[in-house]
Amino acid sequence: MEKSLLKISGIIAIVLGIFMCITIFLAIVGIFLIIGGSTMMGYTKLSDKEIVNKKNSILGWSIFFLFFSFISGVLGLIFYFTMDNNVFQKKTDYVTEIKKLDEIRKQGLISEEEYTAKKKKILDI
Repeated sequence: MEKSLLKISGIIAIVLGIFMCITIFLAIVGIFLIIGGSTMMGYTKLSDKEIVNKKNSILGWSIFFLFFSFISGVLGLIFYFTMDNNVFQKKTDYVTEIKKLDEIRKQGLISEEEYTAKKKKILDI
């Protein structure tokens, strides 16, 4: 899953949050932008399965960003709404890879143990 949108969204939110912290009134919003930006950037280090589990958080931060950091919000929402397509595409790729791996096993080019190990790696088990 391409995670660059999350990273860019987080960076923009953090930078804007830092600038907002210059004034006392905007510091309240700025602190939340920094927290949200850091959270979004942290999600880039997660596996695809973990990111899917954080889907609601991504949506929430993206909506918050829309009000105070429009570009970050739009990038977050783009990631959110394309996330299912990316996960679906990856699942299709898993099936194709496992079928190819099974053919290689049937041809005797790899052992049953190698097949099982590579299949687990593909499935991220």
